[in-house]
Amino acid sequence: MKPIVASKGKSTQLRYELPQRVRDAAIYPVKAPNGSTILLYAHETGVGVAWRGGRPLKKAAAPSRQPAKPANVNGASNDAIMIIDSDDDEPATTAPQQPAPAAEFDMDEEELDPDQPYPSIVQQLRLALNTEVLHIAVPQVPTVTSLRPPESIPAVFATKMVFTVVCADCTVRVITLPLSPPSDAAKQKPQSAKSQFGEEMVKVQGHQCIPRGTSMTWTSRNDPIFNDRPGEAMEVDGEGDAEGTQVRRTREQSSGSQAHQPAEGAFDLLVASHSAELGGLLKVWRFQLTETSLTATHPIAPYRTVTLRKPASRVSFNTAAHPKPRHSQLLIADSTGSARIYDVFAPASHMRRANGSSSQTGGFVGTFRSGFESNKSSAYMAAALAARKPIIDASWVLDGHHIIALLADGEWGIWDVDRTGPSPPANPLAFSVRGYVGTSDKESSASGASSPKRGGRSSLAPMTPNTRRRKEENLFQGSPSISAVTPRGGISVTSLPSSRGGVAEDSVIIWYGNEIYRIADLSKFWSRTASAGSGTSLPSPGLVQVQDIPLLGEAITSISQFGTTAQASRMAVPRDLLVSAENRLIISTTTTQPLGRDLNAMFAQEQAEGQEARRTDQALLSHGALDLGGMDRLLEDMHDSGTISKSLTLGGPRKVLFASSAA
Repeated sequence: MKPIVASKGKSTQLRYELPQRVRDAAIYPVKAPNGSTILLYAHETGVGVAWRGGRPLKKAAAPSRQPAKPANVNGASNDAIMIIDSDDDEPATTAPQQPAPAAEFDMDEEELDPDQPYPSIVQQLRLALNTEVLHIAVPQVPTVTSLRPPESIPAVFATKMVFTVVCADCTVRVITLPLSPPSDAAKQKPQSAKSQFGEEMVKVQGHQCIPRGTSMTWTSRNDPIFNDRPGEAMEVDGEGDAEGTQVRRTREQSSGSQAHQPAEGAFDLLVASHSAELGGLLKVWRFQLTETSLTATHPIAPYRTVTLRKPASRVSFNTAAHPKPRHSQLLIADSTGSARIYDVFAPASHMRRANGSSSQTGGFVGTFRSGFESNKSSAYMAAALAARKPIIDASWVLDGHHIIALLADGEWGIWDVDRTGPSPPANPLAFSVRGYVGTSDKESSASGASSPKRGGRSSLAPMTPNTRRRKEENLFQGSPSISAVTPRGGISVTSLPSSRGGVAEDSVIIWYGNEIYRIADLSKFWSRTASAGSGTSLPSPGLVQVQDIPLLGEAITSISQFGTTAQASRMAVPRDLLVSAENRLIISTTTTQPLGRDLNAMFAQEQAEGQEARRTDQALLSHGALDLGGMDRLLEDMHDSGTISKSLTLGGPRKVLFASSAA
């Protein structure tokens, strides 16, 4: 894969043109053994996998053109026939197929070209599934640290990548594939009829229509249910749909070690998928994880089945990792403006246990709702007919303690789930922090409170024929409501764990239509916004719009963020982005070193090289080892340095120049 490179300042965009339509893309959270970052993208016939950066593959030696001829022994002719007697007449068995040789890598990582200082694609493959792949989900795999030993993470994640795809044939497939990129010989020679590159696949046919999305996480096999102990109790709402409901739970203990510690290798994989059948259906699947793969017992039955009132627009597991009790919570957002939290392992409510109606765990533990649509023409209509803003996307943030949502009119906000944020609102259902994205003017909120314009536009915009026409339409026809066609958009959240066990740094990307916005550190942004609202601090910087993404008229299908380092975060270097459009992948990266074609950088480099050469010539001259070429360079430097250098060298009169007062 060779990219088309476009640079502007320190920003560089790498555009990879693909022959197939791209539906979704994701960055796997674990790097390959050679240090490569793994990119996954869904296309019309399967899944594409690309290894970017790291140590490149060793180049295989070119085979000899003419094979060596066998030598004649004792003058024997090459036409001789050797017959070997055999006692049995059984046919010879076919020798087992030899496995493809493992890939070998160079000792050092590739040396970047100064003109194009970005890592290249060291290997790629296309996993054929004979059907169109629509969505990809990857698990949350924490980094091994002193606070997180490797025994607390499934061992399969160390050698295999595990991801889930949703296909157009109504199937959900869980795929395991080696982390290490295959060699070129392994790509050309499939391992078996069922496995091309060592992949394993579990196919689930659990929906009658095409699922709309999927999410996955992992849990312990020995601790599926949280007992009613102090600090771990969680009461389940009976319905979860009543207005004003919220998460009712006691504060978790600071240490998650009070939960039962799983045995070595006793982990399970949880996969959630949702569809529009029966008005909205959610299914949760559970598979056993081994050290090298996952196992499933056929026939595969769903672990949980939940009927929804409306089809979900987004379903995602909590970003908190096991053994935190909230790791099994599912965020379910829909187009009616409702965001509900479903816990797979939550115990049955006290009322259900008293009646003995059900012993199955799982239930809704919280509900949040968006604001109402703003429409002046509906001022005299019944309040029951007012509609809430549809939710385009919602994601967990800040280790799963809060939820960030993007609404259909471009409004975004944060719900303080457990009310631990810097500015908990009086109404627990309202956004603690809110804003707008997009370029068009927003309507006033349902409460009538004024809000700043989107994109920082001033309210005193110049009147043009186009804006005059729009104001006339609003005057005689009323302000239009949200369009019936919900615009495309999404949220991408990536965390940088703290090495000292503190608050993680969440980087948030919000894309709305073809516009992309960034919040570098959500925690700091939230704290400064709350301080500015109380008048104790200056206003925090707003969303930063990401510019110069070469979409070329295509729509964005997904956005993911690459990993970063603590040093790059301290230097405020923005994360690299993976943007998938309809027929291309775009990587937006920040160049940390000046490009070779930068004239200012070239001039600075020439100056540094010239100073180093002059210091070398002076040192050689002091030792009497300077040659004629060095003497010529010294004389040329003395001539180019001007009158001051000549006067100091030849003993001429000194001249003092004064700047003109008119300058």
